[in-house]
Amino acid sequence: MQGVVLGRPHGRKSRHVKLSGREQEIQSLLDKHISKSAIGRILGVNRMTVAIFLKERMANFSQV
Repeated sequence: MQGVVLGRPHGRKSRHVKLSGREQEIQSLLDKHISKSAIGRILGVNRMTVAIFLKERMANFSQV
């Protein structure tokens, strides 16, 4: 299998992530000064998933 490109195309990410639709819940936890690691445990995801979600998605959410 020579020359076969594996994985998703460069620059493409899924529009739906594990935390989509839970922005208000995450924001309320952040308002209570709960850490990203603790939020990850509460929601059943890795802390890095929470951190990336906050960086990429919540910046737009908090401005609304």
